[in-house]
Amino acid sequence: MRKPKVFEEAQNTIKRRWKFIEGKERPIVYIGLALGFIVSMIFIYLIYDGITEKYMLQMKFDSEKSFNSIYMALSDSTSKALSVMSDEGVSGIGIYSSSGQAFQRLGDVPVTLPLSKLAQGRKTGQDSTLGIYILDEDSDEIEYFRLSRLNVVLEMGAFAPNTNQNQTQSQQASPFPDVPDIIYVRFDGTDYFNSIRRARLLTIIGMSMMSLILLMILSIYNNNRKYRIQLQKNESLAKLGAAARTLTHEIKNPLSAMTIQSALMRKLLPEEFQPDLDVIDHEITRLTNLTNRVSEFLKNPSGNPEKIELVGFIKDIARLFKGGIPVDADSDLINVRFDTDRARSVFENLIKNATESCEGRDPEVRVEIRHRHKLVTVKILDRGDGLPKETREKLFDPFFTTKIHGSGIGLAISKQFVEAQGGSLKLYEREGGGTVAEVNLPSI
Repeated sequence: MRKPKVFEEAQNTIKRRWKFIEGKERPIVYIGLALGFIVSMIFIYLIYDGITEKYMLQMKFDSEKSFNSIYMALSDSTSKALSVMSDEGVSGIGIYSSSGQAFQRLGDVPVTLPLSKLAQGRKTGQDSTLGIYILDEDSDEIEYFRLSRLNVVLEMGAFAPNTNQNQTQSQQASPFPDVPDIIYVRFDGTDYFNSIRRARLLTIIGMSMMSLILLMILSIYNNNRKYRIQLQKNESLAKLGAAARTLTHEIKNPLSAMTIQSALMRKLLPEEFQPDLDVIDHEITRLTNLTNRVSEFLKNPSGNPEKIELVGFIKDIARLFKGGIPVDADSDLINVRFDTDRARSVFENLIKNATESCEGRDPEVRVEIRHRHKLVTVKILDRGDGLPKETREKLFDPFFTTKIHGSGIGLAISKQFVEAQGGSLKLYEREGGGTVAEVNLPSI
């Protein structure tokens, strides 16, 4: 029963969208992980900010409470106030005029208040009417300043009045020579700083854990993606192998018969038919070479590795091309282990591709050989047309080619041969235009 047309169109739309998603999988995953990481970092920071704000409000409340407790204790006696100060962790309190001169003080507080600290607190956005806090994390002490326009009634004798020789006699005669304007408290902030340090440490641990989780997810995703790609390649190669074995067997038999018949016709037909027979022989040879290369691809890629002096080996290959290909090596003696026939196939194919990288102009092909730390790097460079963006990921796929007369098997075979020797083969754009084919092999 035929499916309704609407259903088929919906199914095709889903397939197209799924293919689009598959093609954009990596950027979508990376963007999603990046957004998730940023959101988690913001969330952790907001938690830290909330915790520090809580500790700050608690510290402000405690400082105000301590001042009030000490002030109330002063109504009884100075000794009781000092006892309360000790219990509250306060090292000193004072009331100062707007000019910074001490009006009354108790404990370890300065005679002249450093007003620069008030200005420092205002620069950080603190409000002096609500209280300014100067935090000294080195000494674990906190200084608290607050402006107070309220009348402060003090029991005489509770504080030791601050006397100043420069005061006038009328000022000294008055028990309250100036209007109290600034409340100052210095107290131990060890508990506060320890709480902040713990919050800071937990925040750093949290951010580090999120970073590690992100890296683990990226690593798992990339490894999974590599395994999927490799699995797809293995499945493709397995299917290709089964098909290619049958195909090469079925092709070789007719090719053998065609070769024999062509030879007979050369003997029997007049000279005028020889050009046509040349065309037939050329196509037979091309098909024979293709089947042989497919067989090579399916056989053991390692072959029979032996010691090869690579510089001389490549120079011999480079001489076979028209005009010769210049070879630049940083050493005259570089040895690698490679099957001779397979090595010749790899470098002949790469240099041939470079010489055919453009039409109507010289591709300026040259070879560079560098030996560094037991690694040999051979670069075949050209100034050809470069690599088409839309085909870069398929360059090493068997039977994929951008050439009219190409088989698409050369790069796939070359890559397999190089990797079988523990090396790597990659193609990338050359700076200034063209392509670089880079072969890396372990030296011996």
